[in-house]
This record gives sequence, structure tokens and C-alpha cells, in this order.
Amino acid sequence: TNTLTWIGDIVQRCSHLERALQGRERVPCLWISIFSSPEGLLGTIMHEAVQTFDGAANTFEVFNFQTEITNRDKDHIRESPHEGMFVYGISLYGASWERTINEGKMSARMMQDVSPKSKFTQLPVIHVTAGPSQTDRTHCLYQCPVYSTRAMDDKPLFYLDIFNENVHYSKWALRGLCCCMR
Repeated sequence: TNTLTWIGDIVQRCSHLERALQGRERVPCLWISIFSSPEGLLGTIMHEAVQTFDGAANTFEVFNFQTEITNRDKDHIRESPHEGMFVYGISLYGASWERTINEGKMSARMMQDVSPKSKFTQLPVIHVTAGPSQTDRTHCLYQCPVYSTRAMDDKPLFYLDIFNENVHYSKWALRGLCCCMR
């Protein structure tokens, strides 16, 4: 069954790459874990942000990735964003991601304690952009490291901004919360 799973994964990756490379327009949402070196894709996002930055010519700005976890699934995205990129294929380890329903619409999103039998939670689509560093961080914002593999042997590719109202970020840091590409 491991061989069949591996072959099925390869077939999915090939079909995603064919769709991404056939058209002349940008793909609205990319499967980030399909790339053997996602640093190149993230470098493209950073390069676009630096090129379009309107800051003074003689100042030096440190740029960081800025992320937003959306409530949308990859199948519901029809257009690419004006800035950055929509990506999917990132799993959350150490907590679960719950979507709450408010008046019939998906409105809120929350990180919650993980159930004992759950290993990971697949995150919805993430909007990744880049911009000058922000120093006004709130105590409810946890910058979750995103690694390319579960081994976490390298430095993180980027940090995912996870805001959880009324929960101090140290709760998640002490649990070793992290994200990996799957």
C-alpha cells in the first residue's frame, strides 16, 4: 500500500504541474509542497514585494513574509491575489484548526487543543505576501515556524502568523507548535 500511495502522490503532483505550466496566466492557488525546493517560490514572492516597494530610495527596509490563513479551500479560489500568492498543502502539528460558523457563513477561525488521537490538521489556503517588518506585534499573535519536512532539521522556510484571540502566544510556543509541508 505504501507503493500505491507513493504512485498516487506522484500522479497528483504531475497533474498539478501540468495545469500550472499549460496556461499563460498565473495559477490562482499553488500546492507549495509539490516543489522540491519551495525556497525558490518564496524567493519570487519576496522579489516581487521588493520591486514594488514605494519606500524612500535611501532607506534600508528589512522584508519579512506576512501570512494570512483564509477560510477557503483550494477548490474555491478562482483568481490569484493582486499581491503575493495563495498556497496550500501545509499541515499543523500540535493543535487543531477549527472553522466556526456564524449565521450560516464561515466567519471565524480558531486554533484549539489537539485531540489525543489526531496527528495533524490540514490548514486551508494561506495568503503569503512580503513586506517591511512590523514591530507592533500583539501578545495573541504566534509566529508558527513552517518547515519543509517533519524532521525540522533546517531553519524554517517562513513563519505563519496565527492570531488566536485571548490566548497568549507562549501557550503554543511551549507546546512546540509547528507546521510542515505535506
